[in-house]
Amino acid sequence: MAASREEQSRNSWIKEDDPHKLPPFPVFKDGYEDILEDRRGNSDLRFAIRSREVPAYKYNHPRTSAQIKEYVRKSDRVTFTIEQVASETGMPKAEVEKEANAILDEMAHNLRMGAIRGIATVLPKVMKKMYNRVYVNKEGISRVQHLIKEYPVILMPSHRSYADFLLMSYVFYHYDLPLPVIAAAMDFMGMNFVGWLLRNSGAFYIRRTFGTDKLYWSVFTEYVQTHITNGDAPVEFFVEGTRSRTGKSLVPKLGMMKACLEPYFKAHVPDIMVLPISISYDRTLEESLYSYELLGVPKPKESTSGLLKASSILNEDFGNIHMYIGEPISIRQFSIGKIDRVQHSLAPRYIASLTSDEEKLMKELAYQVVLEQQKHMVISPWALVATVLIQNKDGIDLQQLVKEVEWLKRQTANLGGYVDWPGNEKPEMVIRARLELHKHILDISDEDFVELKNIKPPPNVTPELRRDGVISQAALQVLLSLYRNQLLYLFVRPAMVTLAVNGCLQETMSMDELFKRYEFLEHLFRHEFVFKPGQTKEDFDKALLNLTHGGGLVIVDNQVQIKKSTNKYTTFLSLMFEPFLLAYWVLCKHLLSLGCDVNGKPLPKKPKVVCKEAQQLAVRWLQEGSLKHYEVMNLDILGNGLLSMIHMGAVAKDKRSGETYVSPNQVTVSSISEQIGRYIELPVVPDPRFNSTPNFSSQSKDKVTVPAKL
Repeated sequence: MAASREEQSRNSWIKEDDPHKLPPFPVFKDGYEDILEDRRGNSDLRFAIRSREVPAYKYNHPRTSAQIKEYVRKSDRVTFTIEQVASETGMPKAEVEKEANAILDEMAHNLRMGAIRGIATVLPKVMKKMYNRVYVNKEGISRVQHLIKEYPVILMPSHRSYADFLLMSYVFYHYDLPLPVIAAAMDFMGMNFVGWLLRNSGAFYIRRTFGTDKLYWSVFTEYVQTHITNGDAPVEFFVEGTRSRTGKSLVPKLGMMKACLEPYFKAHVPDIMVLPISISYDRTLEESLYSYELLGVPKPKESTSGLLKASSILNEDFGNIHMYIGEPISIRQFSIGKIDRVQHSLAPRYIASLTSDEEKLMKELAYQVVLEQQKHMVISPWALVATVLIQNKDGIDLQQLVKEVEWLKRQTANLGGYVDWPGNEKPEMVIRARLELHKHILDISDEDFVELKNIKPPPNVTPELRRDGVISQAALQVLLSLYRNQLLYLFVRPAMVTLAVNGCLQETMSMDELFKRYEFLEHLFRHEFVFKPGQTKEDFDKALLNLTHGGGLVIVDNQVQIKKSTNKYTTFLSLMFEPFLLAYWVLCKHLLSLGCDVNGKPLPKKPKVVCKEAQQLAVRWLQEGSLKHYEVMNLDILGNGLLSMIHMGAVAKDKRSGETYVSPNQVTVSSISEQIGRYIELPVVPDPRFNSTPNFSSQSKDKVTVPAKL
């Protein structure tokens, strides 16, 4: 039975979520506290310079940033590696030591309270102009206050925006918690003043890739681990590795996790606590840049001047932020029965070595952290609106939009999603408020017809591209998808079932066949969505349970009744994921059209070149009217599809002169292309082999070359 409106909203007592109409004291909802409320009526300077009583790890020996660096320089690990590198390369030991010191100087933070107090004075002023509320769950803060005294703590926030860095540190400052040291990309280090400010606020800079650089690995590992073993500060890093520009969680990376967990594996510490943290935005600061970047328009280089030029956003409304600090994961408890730490007693602890069981455990933990982050993401009503608008590209009547959004809200809540919806406010008013928040991309006519409009492109888009309809339409659809994608983690498993059902041409389908088709989609989507390894059957059974209880699927005698199972719910879910399958199909068509060498084998190409060419094929078919989904131009989707095909054996990968090249197995690619046709209706398109390299001129009114990054 569908839940009532009150049941759908966990914060149904809120009548209006307007900070200017609520009383001047901290506001709570569902255990969340608005930390900006106190700042609206009190001095920011007094707040920043106040005395703070900060809890400390019980085994911590206070050290300055300089003392931490000196410890790393003299550590057994770094000393051993210096001698090893000098022996292997023939370099003088003094030269290797000099290189190690340079790495450490480049990397290390210089945490200073003066810089932190400066940020704590300015940042609230910025946030009060841009955000209505910044909500933090009080229970999570209480957990941190207790844990920080007893255990080394690792913070793993979701990563959707640059704002995550400052927000985490500000929240910890607000609640008198020790400021985290944060793994930051080198991009920020080159920003005048900003790079210095971040370093002095606890950021330590690491290269995005280390390769086989033993010396860098050694300095980096020791630097991270000494903070954990001595409990100098919570260590913060993003398990996804980089910002998600798509609004979806990314498949986790294991490099930082390896460095952080090794102290437990080698018994340097009795336990480590990992805290998954979910940060949700009503509106993302970088939304427009993301949409063009995903289409291949190079992002502007991070610079202080660029930051100052972007100051106009201070006059815009970005809604609310929600931060949820989740339940801690004890590494000791998580690893019971899975690893044997005694194995490390036979070798010096400073020699980097992890067992296969420990590698497996880290991967399992990384996926668990991402799934916990997803579980506590707060879904804005705008995400629901964007999802409906994507399926109504020509516009929609406001009343119909309200009905569709209310229906989608019920489905979202039934799957466990938390929609931030004021329960006592009329649905139309809630939706009108969200449309107003995003008025830069849509119009509402006097007759209450909601229609999308073009978004303003970033400064580095050429005038020719600004005039082209395809790039503008694609940017708008990709921008909407950034918010729709916030829902997909809830719907992807049921949708993989509905895609199989909706594409079936028979009257019934056996459960074995349904699972087989579900399994194929999980393999295909393995880089698009986060699936915990080894949990396919469990996820499938849970999806079936959700669909049958919700009336979306009818099963009789272990057979799915196709006609009875084809309804609004199954159709809507299938349409949500159709653009991904269509983009993969376009990629297949391009791979099948690649030219061959004298031996009849497809010519190898660099992966990014393949994706760019597949994108240009999609552009041509869009211009010709063969395709309707502009999301097929999204290079992130095409790149994920190519990675999946590599893992499925459809594309071979090899190294040539240090560069990666790929070439298709045309039989397997053709098979995948045909299988995709079992889930969606494929468009009728010209054979790309007869025009595989379209001559798109940016000077042409009708044709465009998308400047994809290579």
